[in-house]
Amino acid sequence: MLKRFPERGIPVDEINSILDGYGKNDIKNSRGRLFTYFYDPGLKDLDDLSSILLKFYNRNGMDYHAFPSTLKIENDLISMMSDLMHGNDDTSGTFTTGGTESILLAMKAARDLFLEKKEYVPEIVAPVTAHPAFSKAAKYLGMKITRVPVNEDYIADDTINQYINDRTAAVIASAPSFPYGGIDNIKDISEIALDKNTWFHVDACVGGMILPFLKGLGLNIKDFDFKLPGVSSMSIDLHKYGFTPKGSSVVLYKNRDLRKRQIYVNADWPGYPMSNMGMQATKSAGPLAGSWATLNYLGLDGYKKLAEKTLKAYRMIRSGITDLGYKIIGRPDATIFAFTHNDKDIIDLGIKMIENGWYPQIQPGNVFIDMPDSVHLNISPVHLDVADEFLEFFNELDKNVKPRDKNSYNVNSVEKALEMIKKEKSMLFRIIRYSRPEVSEKIFLEMTDEDFTYS
Repeated sequence: MLKRFPERGIPVDEINSILDGYGKNDIKNSRGRLFTYFYDPGLKDLDDLSSILLKFYNRNGMDYHAFPSTLKIENDLISMMSDLMHGNDDTSGTFTTGGTESILLAMKAARDLFLEKKEYVPEIVAPVTAHPAFSKAAKYLGMKITRVPVNEDYIADDTINQYINDRTAAVIASAPSFPYGGIDNIKDISEIALDKNTWFHVDACVGGMILPFLKGLGLNIKDFDFKLPGVSSMSIDLHKYGFTPKGSSVVLYKNRDLRKRQIYVNADWPGYPMSNMGMQATKSAGPLAGSWATLNYLGLDGYKKLAEKTLKAYRMIRSGITDLGYKIIGRPDATIFAFTHNDKDIIDLGIKMIENGWYPQIQPGNVFIDMPDSVHLNISPVHLDVADEFLEFFNELDKNVKPRDKNSYNVNSVEKALEMIKKEKSMLFRIIRYSRPEVSEKIFLEMTDEDFTYS
């Protein structure tokens, strides 16, 4: 039913009450029970920095002449991130709303550089494990994407070379990949891209703010950033292991010349001249200022301590899970991982975790791209405080997991799929696993459209 626009204003107390009611079923980040959506440092001091968000939320980052503080803050932040990623004085970048925008901007710049020289439809070559934001970028930007296989460790390696041709506008690698936590063989791919004079983008949205500190703790983290001359651009989410406010990411470029192609300018209308660094024009400076405050508050030493806590929690939880016979997928290099089981219903396990107040990411995989079903955990510093409690719960849960479902749920009819999902929500994961990706996408489209309908 159509919600009528209120004739009279609603008192503040009533507004708060209504919104509290709306949020009663939201996932609560209670004592480290989230293994997805939220990266929790477990530091109350960072909560106190939320006042910075309010202080800057109404300053418009679109016009840095009117709000010069936003320009100073962004330049500071990009400079710090360039330093962390072994850039130099020519390394440049932009603060964005998230990893997807960072990736879209980098692909837009790569596309435009390609089209300055060639007239083909530009192509992105990306591992099958690369984030779907690259497919989204291809769709938005009129590009084509070629998804290439990974090796037995679910890592992209130099075999990607055979997919690069004169239509390739950008080659992609992940540090690490989100599904399985493995870092692609970035050095090898960097050398290939350099040899072929092809744009090479490293997606470090997950790892950019923890890999340098894990390396400082003695882990064998191979170079993945601007130390490698073949790297053209990088995407790094600050709101993951940087623990900044949601809506905080950066895209970095090897030099300013590459970045110029992401900038949009317009002077062919009678209003103000427009110059936008990113996808947005008007944008709140709150997340930008909050990110600057967080990075400066923690510093290298603070991030190293948080990485150490995260690593301890990761090792405890991973070991406790594998001791019960679960198999880690691939070769995780950071502090995220996915696990499965040959005989137990991993989807049932993930659903039971959620029902008991522990929130993982359920990854259904897909038989058509030969990817297993799994449960995915992002480990945060706060999980060290609850690792024993979680493993005690997991040991009990393991005794009640159903045997692996041997049935195939290959559905070609969207209507039939929606009917099955209405009867049992878990069927969504099983249908995605056994149906062709293009069919699953149609199902998702219908479900999403229905969810965002007020009638």
